[in-house]
Amino acid sequence: MKNKTFTLFVLASLSLFLIECQKSVQTDKDTQATLIAGIFGSCFSLDSCFDQYTKSTDEGASFQVFDQDGSRIYARQSVLDFNTYKPIASGSKWVTAITAMRVIDCNTNSGTYAQCGTVTTGTCNNGAVGGAISLSRTTAQVLGWTGTYANVTLRQLLSFTSGLNAGGSSGAGQASCISTLPVGASSTEKDSCVNNIRDQSTGTPGALYQYNSNHMAVAQRMLEVSCNKTWDTLFSQLIVTPLGWDASQAIWRGNSRGGTDTDGSLSGAYGLSISPEHYARMLNALLTNGTAKNSVGANITNFLSTTSVTEILADQYNGAKIGYSQFSAFGYRWQYGLGNWRFCTVTDVPAECDRDLISHSIGINGFYPWLDKNRNYMAILAVNNIGRKNGLSLLPASSTSLFFAETVRPLIHSQIGR
Repeated sequence: MKNKTFTLFVLASLSLFLIECQKSVQTDKDTQATLIAGIFGSCFSLDSCFDQYTKSTDEGASFQVFDQDGSRIYARQSVLDFNTYKPIASGSKWVTAITAMRVIDCNTNSGTYAQCGTVTTGTCNNGAVGGAISLSRTTAQVLGWTGTYANVTLRQLLSFTSGLNAGGSSGAGQASCISTLPVGASSTEKDSCVNNIRDQSTGTPGALYQYNSNHMAVAQRMLEVSCNKTWDTLFSQLIVTPLGWDASQAIWRGNSRGGTDTDGSLSGAYGLSISPEHYARMLNALLTNGTAKNSVGANITNFLSTTSVTEILADQYNGAKIGYSQFSAFGYRWQYGLGNWRFCTVTDVPAECDRDLISHSIGINGFYPWLDKNRNYMAILAVNNIGRKNGLSLLPASSTSLFFAETVRPLIHSQIGR
């Protein structure tokens, strides 16, 4: 049922883009033919599916599959190496959610949770009203907000149900200040940006799910104020150092599409560059209920609490309805956890959704990490399609990656025997 629904989604996407797309991009006729063949044709092995897919990519691609203990059981690459750092667009959202939960865990008990750096027990209890950082902490308690958005919680910010829809009443878009903050932005400049998001918004907290970058920008500022540390410091100590990421390349950028560098401390929804091999070390913690991997492949136990893993992957709508989702236009009504989509057959009944749940955080450039807890494996399709070759006049990069994943999942399931 899920595969059939997805096929309809792809066909609807194709029809819409063939008829309506106005964006002019450089395309390759052979590549467009490959895309069409991929949609209407078939492949019969992981290798052949991947090789067919890479013909449509701008910079090559890589694909990896990992079993229940984080061991890599399949790997293939074309031009783009497993260790090559590239922008991951909305793949960043999962990283931001995991960073937030690491802050909460380490602030609760830094003696229990691994490699907390200076985020020790009780050090993230700051704000307008003192109290330990948690998913239930509000913008009033931390940022001193008043009015309509005073009771927005960190949970609502990480699940995009806060009502902060600056940039458009539909909920799409983002406040321009997120991408234009100067490098090394001051607390005053960041406060001005999140206050601008608040003051331009018209949504009702908790009422609608609206997919945009504003929510996570405010969440990042809440974490900074709570811990009296910059986002870069929190990210470096809680993610980069324990996972052995390259600090010179694992960088957040507000202007992630190039040009003048801007500050990335509010770009948690889209701004990170990372390699798929390094991303897998982090994603392993969600697959194994809290155990990440370091640079030599050794386990980092208690990287996340089991409670944090559950919260990240759980349905967080809590009665909210879809206000804006780029997929709902095609009738595909995925719901959301903390920083990740919940892809399943029965989307609006969490217990039913959990039965065939695939958790993912796909990027507009096609970067596609996913996690299947029911079958105990994870996979990462790494690609950076930005429109030079892949025929965006036909399909966005995210759609071609989704189609690839739906094509290869049965092959993966056959290989792992479940």
